[in-house]
Amino acid sequence: MFLIDAHLDLAMNAMEWNRNLRSPLADINQREAGMNDKPDRGNATVCFEELRRGNIGLVVATQIARYVAPDNPLPGWHSPAQAWAHTQGQLAWYRAMEEAGELTQIADLQSLGAHLRSMERPRHCASKQAHRIYPEPRRC
Repeated sequence: MFLIDAHLDLAMNAMEWNRNLRSPLADINQREAGMNDKPDRGNATVCFEELRRGNIGLVVATQIARYVAPDNPLPGWHSPAQAWAHTQGQLAWYRAMEEAGELTQIADLQSLGAHLRSMERPRHCASKQAHRIYPEPRRC
């Protein structure tokens, strides 16, 4: 089954929460044990391994940062330039994960087709161990 997550804040988890999404979920939560700087520390619910295990074949990955006016009680950046710069750090993280083989950017119908075809065939590591039918990172 091919599943889609239509809104996933991967870069926010990585950049604002300092979570290494290349690590197993248990390791991420263990590393956050006892931290209280953000709500739900130690309760991470996503990492690349879990996305693959759940057969999530496509995510709409977000870049998220908000400018808030001085009278706005919501959390956010104090200028549009700061908010924009923060999203550029998130974009750099997505590009780094793409370079590492963890993510594939779908920019058009052709790249979507290539991604879907890559999910149809098993991937093998140098050790010749078969992996699931979804793409694995190049580091295997």
